[in-house]
Amino acid sequence: MSKIKITLKSDLCAASGDGFSSVIDTDVCYDRYGFPVIGGRRIKGCLRDAAQLIGTDTTIIECIFGKSGADSGGSLKISDAHIKGYDELKDNALNHSAEEIISLFTYTRSATAIENDTAKDGSLRFTRVVKHYSPVDKKELEFFADVSLDEKYEDEFEKVCKALRNIGYKRNRGYGAIKCEFIKEKSVVANKSEALDDCKEYLIDYTIMLESNVMLPGNSSDESTDFIPGGSVLGFFANEYLKTHSADSAFEEMFLKNNIIFSNLYISDRNGGEYFPAPVILGKIKGEKGTFNIINYNAERGIIKPVKSGYCDFRHDMIKPLTETVYHHSTKDKSTLYTQTSLCAGQYFRGTIIGKGKYLKEIYSILTGSELHFGRSKSAQYSLCRLVKSEINQKPDEKISIKKGEKFIVLMLSDILICDNAGGYDITVEGLKNAIGRGIEKLICDNGLSYYSSALRYRTIGGYNTKINLQKAQIRTIASGSTLVFTAEEDMLIDKKFAVGAKQNEGFGKVLVCKANDIPNVIDKKTENNIADEYGILSGLISDNKLIEEMREKAIRYVKKYSEKDIINPAQLGRYAMMVENAESLDGLKTMAEKIKSSQSKKYFSDLIENSNAENYSSDVIEGKEIWREYLTLILTLLKYLKRGAEK
Repeated sequence: MSKIKITLKSDLCAASGDGFSSVIDTDVCYDRYGFPVIGGRRIKGCLRDAAQLIGTDTTIIECIFGKSGADSGGSLKISDAHIKGYDELKDNALNHSAEEIISLFTYTRSATAIENDTAKDGSLRFTRVVKHYSPVDKKELEFFADVSLDEKYEDEFEKVCKALRNIGYKRNRGYGAIKCEFIKEKSVVANKSEALDDCKEYLIDYTIMLESNVMLPGNSSDESTDFIPGGSVLGFFANEYLKTHSADSAFEEMFLKNNIIFSNLYISDRNGGEYFPAPVILGKIKGEKGTFNIINYNAERGIIKPVKSGYCDFRHDMIKPLTETVYHHSTKDKSTLYTQTSLCAGQYFRGTIIGKGKYLKEIYSILTGSELHFGRSKSAQYSLCRLVKSEINQKPDEKISIKKGEKFIVLMLSDILICDNAGGYDITVEGLKNAIGRGIEKLICDNGLSYYSSALRYRTIGGYNTKINLQKAQIRTIASGSTLVFTAEEDMLIDKKFAVGAKQNEGFGKVLVCKANDIPNVIDKKTENNIADEYGILSGLISDNKLIEEMREKAIRYVKKYSEKDIINPAQLGRYAMMVENAESLDGLKTMAEKIKSSQSKKYFSDLIENSNAENYSSDVIEGKEIWREYLTLILTLLKYLKRGAEK
């Protein structure tokens, strides 16, 4: 995949439109780990301005960047730009807060408005900016963004990138000077899938990682769903197919007639573990940790409340996808801010594709040989994903054997749409049981149980048709996580996984049958989708930062004990500072102090070295500098300002 490389030539403020805790008026963009980010939308907008600046033909600009109001976007797709070595650093960042990380890469600058040659009252503002140089390797900080672009526009786009010299907030006042480079990389097309029997059914099991945030509109247009719907997956493959084929009968067979079943992509881990929507049989007890299986619940332990969201597996784990809210400027009115909630980059999602071999040959080739984009804003900032793992095997015929008197669960792995033969959808328990069939409809829910545990959730789905510019009809569905609990009245052999109802090719109607005891009695919550294996370089840098802050606070506390009359004259303080700078070591500085001719001056400086406890920093070296030297220099500087009448 091609990339854009952005090298900082000055400090940068890629502003987020937000502040920080009433301390910072204008804050930079950074991700959930705390690493600075340059938004894909910002980069794309600045590149478009650069293209216009150098006189690029309007038609080419529209082909690359898109045209407002057009049915389809331009050829260019660009991700957020992350710092060099981001993939390695973000695992280590899980051991620290975002504020600890961002403090390594940024600092705060103040500014005032000038009126009549003096600072205007009430105009003091604080801006956080990204440092010109990286704290990791001390070189100019570099950012990289993934780029997808039609080859015929690459030469022109390379010129546009070279023309981009400034980016971000206050770029006409010394901030945001950059060098921008387009790094071409030939895309490697994966080999075709292995020879498949055209008439046999196969299952593709695959895991993706979100390279950028992903925005998939839910019930609200500015909030994302916490999974990737099968409809979005179908749309991606259909669009990729049409790049090299026409919308012919083969297209209809593959994408319009339920011959290929695209499942929803649910949160997973880096190993591709299978998680499913938390069923209503899981609940929480006030005052107790973990989530409990209601079927095996002891009523004496307390009141249990069903969980409302999240995903679990059969291994005692429960996780929730991570989301973040991002600020954007309106394209029509750039002074207007709006927010969007999206799935955070770096998370793993897993799904399946089922169909006959004659269809999956092309699908598997697209999956392994194309850039993956799901959701909204594919051309900038959002949607980019990377295939982590994929397997294609013959569809298994999995059965589950249930003995007479044994409890079992029918769990809805996705939303269910059951047609009622009257132009609508049936959302009743009886309608669901009849659709499931396989003998289950003859059983009574919760038969033999002392309390009620079957329950249905409901969700309203809708959407927007951009082609005809109209809102889609809203539909009430039986939601994923809905559960029917049965007791078998005779020995049964049932399909373990199957699909029912309408829109199965868009991820709807997926059902799982399992035994009541398959779901653990207690499930623990995982707070992170990734787990750091070691602390790495970031811990050392953060530790150094804390040591420096502690040293500075200690220097300030020491100086606060003085009054102006206790301080020797500024000229002598300047000579002490020169001695500190030239001393080879702290012991060498003490020897130099003993050689001062004036007994008063000698005592003053020797006492300062001793009483300030500079010895505590004699063994610390940060960025090649001995910290005792910086500690004493700071004390002497503060004393000089205090002597001159500065505020304490």
